[in-house]
Amino acid sequence: MDEARRLAKSEKEMIGTTKQGIGPTYASKMLRIGLRAGDLVDWATFEEKYNKFIDSFSHQFHISNFDRASELDEFKMLREKMMADNMIVDSLDYVHNTMKQGKRVIAEGANATMLDIDHGTYPFVTSSSTCVGGVCTGLGVPPSKI
Repeated sequence: MDEARRLAKSEKEMIGTTKQGIGPTYASKMLRIGLRAGDLVDWATFEEKYNKFIDSFSHQFHISNFDRASELDEFKMLREKMMADNMIVDSLDYVHNTMKQGKRVIAEGANATMLDIDHGTYPFVTSSSTCVGGVCTGLGVPPSKI
C-alpha cells in the first residue's frame, strides 16, 4: 500500500483526538508511572521519576530531540513557585476540610455525558469520567455531599 493510501486509511480510523496529551496522561496514570504535582515536593524523587518516565516512553509518545536539562530547569522553577505559594496540597484533605468548614466546593466539567469514558459513545470519548460521578472519583467527594 502506498504512503498516501496508508495515511488516508489511518485518518479515516481516527476518533477525533485533539492530540493534546490527555490520553497519554491518563495512560501513564493507570500504569502508575506518571508524574504528579506532589512528586515535586521531593526534588530528587521527582527527577528520578522524570528520567524513568522519559526513558520508558520516549519511543511510545514520540519524544525526541529535546533538552532534558532545560526541561528539568523549568520544572524546578515551577516547583519553587508552587512550593513558595503553597500550591501543592493533599487535595483530599483540602476538599474535605473545606466541606467540614461549611464551605461549598464547586466542580467544573468541560465535557458532556456522551464523552464519558464509561458511559459515553465509546470509542468516541475522552479519557476521563465526565459524568457527575467524576466528582466522587476525581475529587473524593462522597455522593451524599453532592
